[in-house]
Amino acid sequence: MKNQSLFRRFVFAILLVTAWASCGQKPRVEERKMIDLMCDVMLMEAGNQITYNYANLPESVWQAHYNFVCSKHKVAYADFKAELLRLKEDPEAFSALMEKVITQMQLAELNARKERK
Repeated sequence: MKNQSLFRRFVFAILLVTAWASCGQKPRVEERKMIDLMCDVMLMEAGNQITYNYANLPESVWQAHYNFVCSKHKVAYADFKAELLRLKEDPEAFSALMEKVITQMQLAELNARKERK
């Protein structure tokens, strides 16, 4: 149930971005950078679930965390949100991107396990 809350927050963020972007735009964040950024966003969101025990966090906390991840990748938060909206309008592109994100995260996990041995 608490996972649903995080999922709803993510979906809400994507819908909110809808107001700021239009259909058919070209990518505002290049694919390689977006893959890296989404990996960190997923880790951040999972970390927040664990750290805050699935509590509903104030929007200001989420905003600060997203801003931190975006600044790490030298991407404006507005560009990240616009890119999410663009991808929302193109489910096939979003699915393809997320497959690459998941693959990258799986490879990172395998490499981390190898390093621990």
